[in-house]
Amino acid sequence: MIPALTPETLSLVALGLGIAGFACLAGPVFLRLSGRAPAEPPGSGRSLRSPLWWVGFVLTVAAIALQRIASQQGPG
Repeated sequence: MIPALTPETLSLVALGLGIAGFACLAGPVFLRLSGRAPAEPPGSGRSLRSPLWWVGFVLTVAAIALQRIASQQGPG
């Protein structure tokens, strides 16, 4: 049986998801800036939006949604 999630627990889960999401979003940017990932040729139509970027985007959106849910529940 799954115990009820308190707002504090949801906030901690949201924080973890937010940190992981930011790391995934920033990862391709840091790789490109450090020179470990090659720059795309001009006009190629490619961007920094790799699959890792999309994972970070989804994790960040999930973190925001969980934080909103936790804040609406009030003190638990």
